[in-house]
Amino acid sequence: MMPDPAIAERAAIKTAIETATTAVNEVDNDSDAAEVKAADDAIAAAKAAIAAAANVPAEEKAANTGTVTALETQLASAKSARMMAMDDARKAADAAMMATAMKLHAGIGDDPLAAARVGAYGTGNDANKISVTTGADGVAAQLLSATKMMVAANHGWEGKQYTASGTGVTGTYEAMVYSNVGEPEEGEKFNVQYTLTDGAVAVDTTGTDIAGRVASSHFDQSAGLKRFKLPDPNPSGATMITVAGSYHGVSGTYSCTPGAVTCAVNVAASGFQLGTVATDGTFTDGGGAWMFTPTDPNAKVTSTPDTAYASYGWWLHTAEDGALTASAFMADKGTVAAASGITALRGTATYMGGAAGKYALYSSTGGTNDAGHFTARARLEADFNADTITGTIDQFMGADGMSRDWSVALQKSGISDIGAIAGDGTDGNTDLQKTVWTRGGTAAAAAGQWSGSLKDNGDDGVPKVGTGTFHSMYSTGGRMVGAFGVTKQ
Repeated sequence: MMPDPAIAERAAIKTAIETATTAVNEVDNDSDAAEVKAADDAIAAAKAAIAAAANVPAEEKAANTGTVTALETQLASAKSARMMAMDDARKAADAAMMATAMKLHAGIGDDPLAAARVGAYGTGNDANKISVTTGADGVAAQLLSATKMMVAANHGWEGKQYTASGTGVTGTYEAMVYSNVGEPEEGEKFNVQYTLTDGAVAVDTTGTDIAGRVASSHFDQSAGLKRFKLPDPNPSGATMITVAGSYHGVSGTYSCTPGAVTCAVNVAASGFQLGTVATDGTFTDGGGAWMFTPTDPNAKVTSTPDTAYASYGWWLHTAEDGALTASAFMADKGTVAAASGITALRGTATYMGGAAGKYALYSSTGGTNDAGHFTARARLEADFNADTITGTIDQFMGADGMSRDWSVALQKSGISDIGAIAGDGTDGNTDLQKTVWTRGGTAAAAAGQWSGSLKDNGDDGVPKVGTGTFHSMYSTGGRMVGAFGVTKQ
């Protein structure tokens, strides 16, 4: 006996309707486009299964068609609700962005690089922090500490985030800093560089640049002292404190035996001082209190990263009432050699690097609202025959990680004999030159200002690095403040 073909057709219809029912039930206000399409496709497949069932009675097919029609009605209702929810979410997002743009537009202001808004590295033991003066009181500076959050490099310059909030801090602070830190270089074997006794070397950080060789995840304070004591209780009877770390780029273990004094680590301008703290709280650097034992004495030492380098960045202060203040800065960590002999140079040079800052496009009448931080590419062209320089900031990436069709022209400026970028190139003129912000191919009127400096002459006498700040405007609704860092190509 031949099998009844209607049986297979009924099974196909049943499976298709069940699949469509599941797909339609999954469509709600949070569904993405793929889920909606899956429901549409499932209904189409169910209709096709019914139409292809040549051996199923018409009245039975009509009942199945009614079921599919009901699913279509349910899906249409879910789609409509989803679109309304998406429209409401878009309106809410637009309103939130307009509020943010309004605040940041005011926070950047007409003169975001005013002398009252200062950003720089701290001094002394605070040299690893960023010091910010918002201009709110014109005097007090707030120190921001580096976070452990990874920050992507910007056109080859190392990124680092700094923050300050909580007790003793009014509002919150954030800074993003990009630095031209040189790559470490490999040296001799550890047991050749250092004389080991019983496999270890005493670490005396009173020596020049020695503190910068000290690193450990246990030395994690951003300022001041950290004391290391034996455990209490001490069931193992330990007499020595040991922590993992690295010295001169080689992994190993630090150890210190406390006695009448407490083993301690103090933050240095670069790296850490290893020493002891007496009962009266006095810290003594060095003295051989700490030893370092390399895991592999034959491992090669690695030079410490630069302790002096050029940096640029932006900072943002959020007051307790939500008001914003933003600015940008260029700063040197340690001493970066100034340029010299610029007026004697001839020829041209190209400098490339990155830029970063804050921007706000604000409209209360239905125009564009967009605000946040940006990263971009920076390019400077120096003409040493005329002692002038021009620049372009382009390849903008906005706060949402999407590209922006923007560029900012840094109009022709003079370069002094020591590399200062200012003036119009005529003797004695120090006026800061303007910028031109272009969006979508349409340029705004020249506005704002820019300045900077070239520094660190190479063997050919040409400066190797440059940093600067700029701000620009686009009509009345666009404001931008940023900084850049570039290296000679």
